[in-house]
Amino acid sequence: MNNSKLLQSLYTDIQDIILSRQNPVTGLLPASTAINSHGDYTDAWVRDNVYSILSVWSLSMAYKRHGDRTKQDELEQATIKLMRGLLNAMMRQSDKVEAFKHSLSPMDCLHAKYDTKTALPIVGDDEWGHLQIDATSIFLLMVAQMSASGLRIINTIDEVDFIQNLIYYIAFAYRIPDYGIWERGNKINNGKTEINASSVGMAKAALEALDGFNLFGKDATPRAIVHTVPDGISRARNTLARLLPRESVSKEVDSALLSVIGFPAFAVGDQKLVKKTRDKILSDLGGEYGCKRFLWDGHQTVVEDHHRIHYEHAELANFANIESEWPLFYTYLYIQSLFEQDTSAAKQYRDKLESLMIEKDGKGLLPELYFVTQEHIDAERENPKSQPRQANDNLPLVWAQSLYFTGLMLDEGLVDRNDLDPLRLQIRASSNKQNQVALVVLAENDSVKRLLADNGVIAESLKDIAPLKVISAPELVQTYRQLGANQALGLTGRPKRRFQGLATAQTYNINQQQYLCLSSLQYDDYNYRMFDAHLASQNLLREVGHIEKHWINREVAVFNYMVTQHMCEASDTQVLLDTIKSLQLRTELANVGYASASLAYRASRQVELILPDYQVTAVCGQKATATHDSLTIDLSRLPAELTEQVKACIDHDEACVAQVSDWLKRYQLDTSLQTSGDTISFDDLLADIYQYALHKTCWLTARHIFAIRNWAHKDLADDLSLLCARHLSLVLGQNEPVTLAGDHAQLKPKELTALINQTCPEYVERTLIQELLVNLGNTMRTNTQNFSGLRSIKLHQLLALCAGSDSFDNEVMNKLGKLSPFELYQSVKKALDHQQQSFDLNVEFSFNTDAQNPSNQADAMAIDWKAWRTARGLITRFDDDFLTAIWQSLAHTNRLVFADHPHSHNALESEFIRSSMTPREESFAHKLDELSQNLHPIYYKSAMIEVLYCFTQYCKNTPDCQFDQVVLGDILSKAAQAYTNEQGRNTEQDTAIDLLIEQPNSVLNQYVVKVLAG
Repeated sequence: MNNSKLLQSLYTDIQDIILSRQNPVTGLLPASTAINSHGDYTDAWVRDNVYSILSVWSLSMAYKRHGDRTKQDELEQATIKLMRGLLNAMMRQSDKVEAFKHSLSPMDCLHAKYDTKTALPIVGDDEWGHLQIDATSIFLLMVAQMSASGLRIINTIDEVDFIQNLIYYIAFAYRIPDYGIWERGNKINNGKTEINASSVGMAKAALEALDGFNLFGKDATPRAIVHTVPDGISRARNTLARLLPRESVSKEVDSALLSVIGFPAFAVGDQKLVKKTRDKILSDLGGEYGCKRFLWDGHQTVVEDHHRIHYEHAELANFANIESEWPLFYTYLYIQSLFEQDTSAAKQYRDKLESLMIEKDGKGLLPELYFVTQEHIDAERENPKSQPRQANDNLPLVWAQSLYFTGLMLDEGLVDRNDLDPLRLQIRASSNKQNQVALVVLAENDSVKRLLADNGVIAESLKDIAPLKVISAPELVQTYRQLGANQALGLTGRPKRRFQGLATAQTYNINQQQYLCLSSLQYDDYNYRMFDAHLASQNLLREVGHIEKHWINREVAVFNYMVTQHMCEASDTQVLLDTIKSLQLRTELANVGYASASLAYRASRQVELILPDYQVTAVCGQKATATHDSLTIDLSRLPAELTEQVKACIDHDEACVAQVSDWLKRYQLDTSLQTSGDTISFDDLLADIYQYALHKTCWLTARHIFAIRNWAHKDLADDLSLLCARHLSLVLGQNEPVTLAGDHAQLKPKELTALINQTCPEYVERTLIQELLVNLGNTMRTNTQNFSGLRSIKLHQLLALCAGSDSFDNEVMNKLGKLSPFELYQSVKKALDHQQQSFDLNVEFSFNTDAQNPSNQADAMAIDWKAWRTARGLITRFDDDFLTAIWQSLAHTNRLVFADHPHSHNALESEFIRSSMTPREESFAHKLDELSQNLHPIYYKSAMIEVLYCFTQYCKNTPDCQFDQVVLGDILSKAAQAYTNEQGRNTEQDTAIDLLIEQPNSVLNQYVVKVLAG
């Protein structure tokens, strides 16, 4: 068929199958014409509408290439009408966009579907799983792609402001649990939201596509440019990399990820991860009629109870191997094969799709799904992929039909890849460019500038760089609060949330004034961590390295670092100056080096903001002041007794903390202390002592007063949200612990500080917990592999591990409190590194019987095995292989008890687990982590995990074994008794378990196997 005939055939089919359904008033499309027990498909879903119009858009570009302007214009206008129909429906809910930006609550979100005829809401806020970040994101992504192709979808400044607010709406996708592409959240359809990789990936793609994009067209007014925050893109990318190939906590993989790893999102640049995810989808979900959505998906199977939406946990396994298969997913594979120029795979998927079509009125139509009929259920369960399937009544699924037509046009050369991806997202995702970072060093005043020059550091003062000005990161936050603000729509712009390093590494032109922005590291002046030169040096290197790695623009990143007088007065300032010098000379990092402010600005990509009603507050230089090597308060104005107490303790860290604690029994913060002159409050005295402590590096005193004054690290809540978003639970407190997870990601800074204060009775303890959260957050950003296999951390136990102890008490608190912030950071890093090394080795080596070999005896003899188990048990990790082995071992017992007696409730019920959870889903891992956290002491917990591992291996090696219940603690006890009996060990002073725990893991393994073998 020649191009003209093929175009006419496609035009006829698309008119009949898609455009004939388009509402003439709203421009919206129904998902289908079907109304059945599974729902009313005549509504207009946002996601379905965008995908359904893709083929219309593609055909318009095909006619443009063919030179038929009449049909081109007709199809373009149909596309614009639908996209504007969706836009108008959403703009009517601008109050929801405003509310959601701040609350991130499912009850405040945009609706996922609208009435096709009126574009008005069709179901209530609480009557549907409306929060679907991927749906809003695919709309934004295609607004950008279609506009880049030449369509004018956005027409007014009000609409520009609304799109800017939609960018804010999806910007925190990396930590927003939503209902996902299938609208029902957790796979049991209980309405519980999850962080879904398909949502995170689509949001990342939309944010990338719209960054600096002019919605009115190239060279149009700068007022129509919308902006994203690059840190949101980076965090979405990192979260996606950590999630894949998983979809969510309850879904270990989902075919929806095909839209993220390939067309249309192209959200993953790591081709190994793309292949791993695609292979996982095809191996676990691929079928003869398409792909299953996810494992144990009961949707539209004949055994599903159609009278209720949710499933019972125990019934999920009924859907194994008979899940419905969707031809839809072959359309993604078809298009992606064409983008990758894999003609063989493209032909395979095209042939598959065409073989699955059902002819109706002379047209081949793709059904929504194929299901196993009742008479074939048992045979399909017994032998998967062996039985024929039947199409359901939803014919066609317009979304799938549209993607097939789009692929066909690409396959036949009617359009090319650049037509479908005018923003070149595919190329952006796979590029391996070398990012350059320009380091601009600024001096707070001339005195600091001279000091820097004396140490070989090139710096400029604020006067030197004029007419360039400098703003702080907090001022940039305030500036963005104006961007997108629209009184008519009730929109206020970006919520007041701090920026990270990538945002501050951009340069800005705000109301025709050029600005550099200080690094996000320089966010607050009172934080004691800022006065540790070693930590400042480490943070500088880490932040510059992070920017170099995650920078997304072609132009250079500009890292602006202001050296202040306070920093120069810190202990060991030379360390920081040496680091800055090495970075300027490119001896530390090859792609980071010196640049003057003016040169850096010219080489950068300027973000142009037009905010006529806002006056930016620039940074001003500070005059040189006297060093803070003594108290500034006139002690003679204080009562004599208080003056003597201050003098006696001020230079002694522990004594000062004790004295301040005593004062707290007598004074409130606002208590007046002076005997004459202006008021001096107790709070004033504490503030002065705090500054003096920083100058003298009395870190225990500084941390004590930091908590007394109820200060908090500026990025504390942000760090918690990042950790929770990566499915990490944090246990806070000892006597009445609180687990921070999931919804705690939305805690406001004051709420989090209050929770820490509530669970931590000691002031220094509170500060250490805050500092630990900051360190964990920084590690998560820059060294994600440290958290592999890790589902929870008991914060107090981790602090104990940092101090070389197995429990947290006042002695440990004071020991850690005296450490410099850098030393504490190093202790946390060392603990996590050690735990990661143990995790990497313990399944492959430490449980390995090779440890019994003579060649390994020397190493084994040198290990304090009880201490080893204590350290290892503080943080328990389960990797995918171990999880699978545990899940499979449940087939050999009715009950697996994590205790020392059979009646404990701390157990896995095998039938329930195997019927409701798949081996590698996160919810199974979290259940195991929860059970193991109840085991004490720590070395005992570690030994119990070893027993569990031995049990899984015994089941693997003895496939016919069967146990009524397996009580791990009882097995450990019997193994210990067998060991002491055989070895003739005296158990008068130590219990048998204590003696066994002091032995190498190979010995414990040996005796556990004997117990299991009976």
